[in-house]
Amino acid sequence: MTWQSSKRSALAAVAVFLFAFADGAGAQGANPDPGPIKRIAIDSEIPQPEIPLIQGPGNFNAFLAGGGIGAAIDQQEAGKAFREYMRRNNIDISKIVFESFTRVIEEDKIFALGADADEKLKLAINTYGFGVAGFFGGNARKPLINITALLVSSSGNVVWKKTDYITNLSKLTEAYTYDQLAENPQLTVKSFAQVSVLLSRQILSDWKR
Repeated sequence: MTWQSSKRSALAAVAVFLFAFADGAGAQGANPDPGPIKRIAIDSEIPQPEIPLIQGPGNFNAFLAGGGIGAAIDQQEAGKAFREYMRRNNIDISKIVFESFTRVIEEDKIFALGADADEKLKLAINTYGFGVAGFFGGNARKPLINITALLVSSSGNVVWKKTDYITNLSKLTEAYTYDQLAENPQLTVKSFAQVSVLLSRQILSDWKR
């Protein structure tokens, strides 16, 4: 087992741990008392699924080796192909999520950020990928993401937890075809950054003062 494989396995285990606190899928969490917490650190180790969720992988040939062979492809194989495309183009969903939460906290002045803060924000990506942009199908695809957030004290106690998501049916995100995403990887980065910022703000809304 390579070092990278070991790291992925360890992070996956953390993801399971974080999700256990989340009480299942959907928006979960209690309204916290923001009074005593002024400064936090964000844990940069953000576990993610090994394979992204690719709904409706029809018209997916642009992501396949050699441009595809015209054969049908299932959701699992599409996810593997998309993961390889992300790897080739240095697209790191964990980095995007980390930067999104950092941006929202700084822009909305929710907390001060500091590496030596007593409380730490731990994040786990439960699901991410692309899905059909509307109920009637078509080639347009939008990003989707599900994240669990935990605020943990220096003693290891969970101060607050929340799981929330944005689906591919959101009216707040832009749609692209798989061909467009394959031809211009920056559109994938843009899509994931857009949905991640939206979800970061949605999750952190509990802490608006």
